[in-house]
Amino acid sequence: MLNQIPHSADGFELEEIDGEILLYSPASTRSVYLNSTASLIWRLCDGQQSVGQIIEQLKDAFPEAQDSIEQDVVHSIQLFVDNEAVSLTSAA
Repeated sequence: MLNQIPHSADGFELEEIDGEILLYSPASTRSVYLNSTASLIWRLCDGQQSVGQIIEQLKDAFPEAQDSIEQDVVHSIQLFVDNEAVSLTSAA
């Protein structure tokens, strides 16, 4: 998965409702509750960088959390894929 590039699906939006973050697709009425880490990862699924690059970017930004970042990113992206909010393509 580290060499794959995550692309966010069209039609999904991040919304904050009563202090909770919701990834929501009005067209499919699909929604996923996210924590702040997962919402940041969602924003980085721009189709421009691989999963590995996202991990490195977050490790640079949050050095105190390096031990858990890779697991958090992989878990969050898998959650997005399972909910059809992200698709993965192979890096060229």
